[in-house]
Amino acid sequence: MRTGIHITHEAVQKIGGIGSVIAGLLTAQSYNRFFDRTILYGPLFNTDGSPSSRLGKDGVVRYSGIDNYDTEKFTHIFSPIEKKYGIGIVYGKRIIPNETDPNNFCETETILVHINNMKTEYADKFKFLLWENYKIQSDRYSDWDYEQYLRIAVPYTEIIGSLSAKDDVLVHFSHEYMGMASVLKVIAERDKNKKKHDRTVFYAHEVSTARSIVENHQGHDISFYGIMRHESVEKKSMEDVFGDRSSYYRNELVKRTSYVDHIFAVSDLIADEIKFLNPGTDPKKISVVYNGISLKKTSHEKKNRSRSVLAKYCKTLLNYEPDAVFTHVTRLVSSKGLWRDIMLLEELDELFHKQSMTGFYILLSSLIGTGRPASDIPRMENEYGWPVLHRDGWPDLVGIENEVYDRISHFNAKSKAIKGIFINQFGFNRHSCGNRIPENAGWIDLRMGSDAELGMSVYEPFGIAQIETIQFGGLAVLSDACGCCGLVKEKYRSYPSSYHILDFTANSKNLPVENLLDLDSRTKSEIERAVIKDNAPVVFEKIKNNLDEKRSEDHFKQAQKLAFEIDWDHLVSKHIIPVLNKY
Repeated sequence: MRTGIHITHEAVQKIGGIGSVIAGLLTAQSYNRFFDRTILYGPLFNTDGSPSSRLGKDGVVRYSGIDNYDTEKFTHIFSPIEKKYGIGIVYGKRIIPNETDPNNFCETETILVHINNMKTEYADKFKFLLWENYKIQSDRYSDWDYEQYLRIAVPYTEIIGSLSAKDDVLVHFSHEYMGMASVLKVIAERDKNKKKHDRTVFYAHEVSTARSIVENHQGHDISFYGIMRHESVEKKSMEDVFGDRSSYYRNELVKRTSYVDHIFAVSDLIADEIKFLNPGTDPKKISVVYNGISLKKTSHEKKNRSRSVLAKYCKTLLNYEPDAVFTHVTRLVSSKGLWRDIMLLEELDELFHKQSMTGFYILLSSLIGTGRPASDIPRMENEYGWPVLHRDGWPDLVGIENEVYDRISHFNAKSKAIKGIFINQFGFNRHSCGNRIPENAGWIDLRMGSDAELGMSVYEPFGIAQIETIQFGGLAVLSDACGCCGLVKEKYRSYPSSYHILDFTANSKNLPVENLLDLDSRTKSEIERAVIKDNAPVVFEKIKNNLDEKRSEDHFKQAQKLAFEIDWDHLVSKHIIPVLNKY
C-alpha cells in the first residue's frame, strides 16, 4: 500500500497557499490513482471546543486522547504513545473539497498532536539527534514556532508506524520548513534501521530565507533577483552575498533539504532559490512541480452574468457601470506589492480617460483571516459607507489596512476614469460583505467576472490566485517575481492576450551587485514607475481587445480550451507522478 503523508500547519484549517495546494493535489485523479491512502499530520494548536470539533467542520473525530474520546477502539494504539511522550493525539477523517467543483472531493485521514506538555527529556533527546546527525543547534532558537514543529517530530514515526503495515511504501511530504524535523527523523531512523520503503520529499512552496530578504530589503525583488541572476554571483550562496542567516531557524531547516530524497519546487524561480541557498544540493533531486488551478468549465453567458454582478455592485457603490473590472484577491502582506496596483492604475486611468472608458478596481484582502463578524458589516455600510469609506479601528481598519486604504483614497481623489474600493473582509456575498452586494453573488463572480487580476508581487513563489481568472478570459497582470510566469509562458505562449508580465529586473544585469545591494526605496520606486509606465499601454490594449464584443467570446472559448493545461490533474500527472514512480 502506498501512503502519502503530508506534514503541514494546514492539516485542518486552510490558512493560505499551502492549503490551496493540498486541496488541488489531493483531489487530483492522478494523485488518487497513485496513492492508496493519504494522511495529514500537524500540531493541535489549541484545545478549545468539543471533541467532535477538533478536525473542523468537514472532519469526523474517531479518537481524541485529550478528551478521553474513542469511537473505534483506538486507545490501545495511541494511548501507549501518549503516555510515553506526554502528548495528546487526535485522529479521524476529513473531507477535502476541490475549490471550484463541489462534486470533486477526497477523504483523508488526519492526525493532530498536542505537544504543549511533552516530557522535556524526549524533546531534548531529539534536539541532540538533530545536532549529531544534521548539526542543527536547537538551543539557539527560543521561538515557539520552531519548538512546536520540532516536538511533533518526536513521536512522528511511532504514530505513523502504528497505523501502517511493515511493507507499506510511505512517502513523507514536508510542506515547507514545518515538516523538516519530522522527515529528518525519518531519514535518521531509516538509515539506522535500513527501512528501505520510506521516502522523503521537501515540498518547497517558498524559500523562507529568500522571502525574508526580499520583504526586508528596500530594493525588494529588484535587488534580490537582480543579484541572484547576476553572472558575478554564479558560484556564491545566498549567505555569501546577503550574510550569515544561521540565527534564523527556518534557514537552517530548509538548508537541510540536501538530505531528503527529493525536492518539489513549485516553480522554476523556487528551484533557482534553492540552488542559491544551497549550491551543494544535487540538482537531480530538484523537480519543478507547478501548482495548478481548479478547472471550472462554464459558458460565456455565465461569465457575462458574473461581470454584470460586479458592474451592478459598482453602480450601487459609485453610481456608474464600468467598462472594465480589475480585481486583486490576496493575503494582506508586504510581498504582494499592492502599491504597484496603484502605480499601474494611475497610468491606466489616463489611458481610460482618453478613450472615454471607465474602470472599477476591487481589492479584497484582510488582516483578519477568520473574517470580521458579519453582523458588523451592515452597520458600517449604513453609518459611513463601507467599503468605499473606512474608519480606523475595529471592526474596520486595523494595522496596515490603514495604509492600504490611504493609497486607494489618494488614488480615488485624483483619478478620472477608474475608482477603487478596499473590501477588508473575505468572502463575496451578502452574509459576509453586506447588503450592497448583489443578491446571489458569490466568490466565483470575482474570478469569472474579472477582466484583469493584478498580481505584481515582490515575492510570489507561485501565485495561484493571480492566474485563476485566465480560464474565464481574464487577463493576469504579473511581475517577473511570480513563479507562475514559467507555467503561463509555457502553456499560453501562443495566446499572450491572457497574461502580461512586467519585468522589474530587466535592467538589473547592467548594474554592479554592490549597487543592487545598496538600492534604496526611492530608487526602487523610480524603477517601478518606469517599468509600469512602459507596460501600461500594452496592458490597456490587451484589456481593450479582450472587451471587444466580436473578440470577447472567442477569447473566452480559447481560454477555456487551454485551461486544462494548467489544471491540477494535468500538472500532477505530468510533473509529480513520474517522479514518485521512481520510488
